[in-house]
Amino acid sequence: MVRFWNLIPDAEAPEDGVLDIEGPIAEEAWWGDECSSKEFRKALAGIGNVTVHINSPGGDVMAGAEIYSALREHSLNGKGRVKVIITALAASAASVVAMAGDEIQISPVAYMMIHNPWSFAVGDAKEMRKTAKTLDEITEGLITAYQQRTGKTRDQLKKMLENETWMSAQTCVDEGFADSIYGGEIRAAACAGGGMLTKATPESIREMCQRWEASRGRKNEDPEEDPEENPEEPEDPEEDPDDPEKEKPQEDPDKEEDKAKRAEIARRARILARHEW
Repeated sequence: MVRFWNLIPDAEAPEDGVLDIEGPIAEEAWWGDECSSKEFRKALAGIGNVTVHINSPGGDVMAGAEIYSALREHSLNGKGRVKVIITALAASAASVVAMAGDEIQISPVAYMMIHNPWSFAVGDAKEMRKTAKTLDEITEGLITAYQQRTGKTRDQLKKMLENETWMSAQTCVDEGFADSIYGGEIRAAACAGGGMLTKATPESIREMCQRWEASRGRKNEDPEEDPEENPEEPEDPEEDPDDPEKEKPQEDPDKEEDKAKRAEIARRARILARHEW
């Protein structure tokens, strides 16, 4: 029987472990002898820190609840830190498992979906009412798991469950269902200005655009120097020892007369040059 989970030692740190949850969280696989919760807890007991990769559409809510509880106990009892990475999809019961992470990361192209639990029922009205009551109680448990992670009110979460809410990576971070986007936040287009934003634009994108526009404003106020607009001052011409207009340091008095003669000759030469003789 194929298990929907696989817990193995981390190749880089054998004392830690990697838990892969792939495909449906199947009831028949979970309650089978080789896939029991007892076996999962036994495997988890020999592991320190755990990295959980999730790509699952969900499935049996009780199986998901058992994995959630085991991972939370592992962390709260100080046995190791639990890090969750949603690689593609964490929907339904798989989203509950994701809430067990001390840290939750999500791929920029991954999604999460939460909804009310559902079931099949056969019988009379009494049996139907009993099933509805059971689903209501399960819903309360789901809300508790989401509330502990997101800090949202129970009414807010109840509405999200009733609406079957799908969330992109950025929405998961904005709504508190994840701590960060794996590999960095999704960046808005460089041309996205305040006038292009809508009421539905996440607050994180709004803040990013505001920072970008503020940085542009600072750049415009203090532009970099353009060599063509601000040409460098020409270098001082080579010192002309015969230029009488240039300040000269005090020299030996005996040479002053010779200097004066040379200066006079140079002055007359410049006058002749100006008249192009």
